Amino acid sequence: MKIGDNIRDIREKEKKLSKEQVAKALGITPKAYSNIENNVADVSVSRLYELAEIFEVAPEYILTYQEKSAFTNHFNNYEGNQGVNIMYQGCTADQIKNIEDQIKKSKQEASRLQAKTRNN
Repeated sequence: MKIGDNIRDIREKEKKLSKEQVAKALGITPKAYSNIENNVADVSVSRLYELAEIFEVAPEYILTYQEKSAFTNHFNNYEGNQGVNIMYQGCTADQIKNIEDQIKKSKQEASRLQAKTRNN
């Protein structure tokens, strides 16, 4: 993914700003701003910092942006408290599946150890 794609995704998906709003904040024409998002114009370091300020993020965030996957984490502690956390991670579906598999194996191992201690 190129930096213009990252800028567009942040503007549209996270900040809900129009191209015209960002262009005005930068002091450039909407056409010039479109060239940035379409990867026609290169982004200078100073322009990157201006965009980061407008989006209220670190410049590194723009450079390394990737749409975040969301997954739900159900929890239950020993005092009976239960709840749900919605967590946002930079994980792919395969990575999430691996994490879920590891959790399942850990639960099975915990159950096995609990049963073993009850029998002793």
